[in-house]
This record gives sequence, structure tokens and C-alpha cells, in this order.
Amino acid sequence: MSAPYSPGSARVRGLTLIELLVALTIFAILGVMSYRALSEIGMSQTRLDDGYARWRAISRCLQRIDADLLQVVAPYAAAGGRPEAGLALLPGPELQLLRGDAGRGVRRVGFRLAGERLEWLRWPGRDAVGAPQAELLLAGVRGLRWSFLHEGKRVDSLPIAADAPEALPDAVILELELADIGRLTRIVALR
Repeated sequence: MSAPYSPGSARVRGLTLIELLVALTIFAILGVMSYRALSEIGMSQTRLDDGYARWRAISRCLQRIDADLLQVVAPYAAAGGRPEAGLALLPGPELQLLRGDAGRGVRRVGFRLAGERLEWLRWPGRDAVGAPQAELLLAGVRGLRWSFLHEGKRVDSLPIAADAPEALPDAVILELELADIGRLTRIVALR
């Protein structure tokens, strides 16, 4: 038998409507904050991935330029002919060079800015005959400037010495103006 109900005895009581509404409000606020935090994490990860991909593309571009410049051949004389300059700076600005290629001998390659695209140019041989094969190296390039170091001085044109037109500079300076990053300067020592 159970004890009869008395007004002073403890009662089992449930949640009131107000307590339930307060609890639901707190859970809703926590849910919104969690969603916002997860959304920010996702957007941050996307920005990081995009930035990483951009810097990887810049790195690949600079490695290609370095590799070609470090293999520049100069002065180059074809079968008893007059020495030919290994580097040529053309309007545009376009830099062409003769590089040693283990499988093909001496080959002409170059770099030019076409719109906002930095392109790598390749000819089948040492002469710039016909249209080169052009490959995109880097997009989003607003400006490109080539200059050269010779005997400790910066020179903006080639040839660097009037008495030796085929002479190579001590280093090549590349300045890239990128839309999203700003100015990058790379100095490649040739000697």
C-alpha cells in the first residue's frame, strides 16, 4: 500500500513550458554558432588551398626559368661562324636564349608576356624560325621586366658590352608584377 498524499510531501515535477523554451533557445544559439564556426573553417581551408596552389604555380614557373637560364650557352658559334649571343632581349618584353639540351643539342627557348599570361616559348632548333610552341607558365601577371647585372651594375638592355656583343651578364634579374601578390624579384646568377 502506498502512503496517502500529503501536502508537505515531495512531488515529482516536469519541465514548465518556459524552461523548455529557454533550453531550446540555448540549443538553437549553440547550433547556429557551431554552423558558423564550421562554415568559417571550410572557407579558410578553401582560401588556404587556393593560396597553396597559386604559390606552387609561381614556384614551378620560377624553376622553369631558372633551369633554362642556368643552361644558357654563350658565346655560341655554329661551325666556324661568328659567335652568337646566348641571350636576346626583344620588345614585349621577351627574353630569348640558347640553351644546351642533352638530347637535342643547342635549342632556342624564350619567355614572353602575352596579356596577363607568362608563356614559355620553344623552337625546334637554335634558330627562331617559324612560330614557337607556347606553353602557359603563369597566369595573372600584370608586368614583366628583365634586367641584367654586369660588373656590379644593373643594365636594362642587351648586349651588355659593345665590344663583346655575345658576352653573358653576371646575372639575370626577373621582376614579375602579379595581380594578387604584388612584385616578385628573382636574381639568377649565370656565373
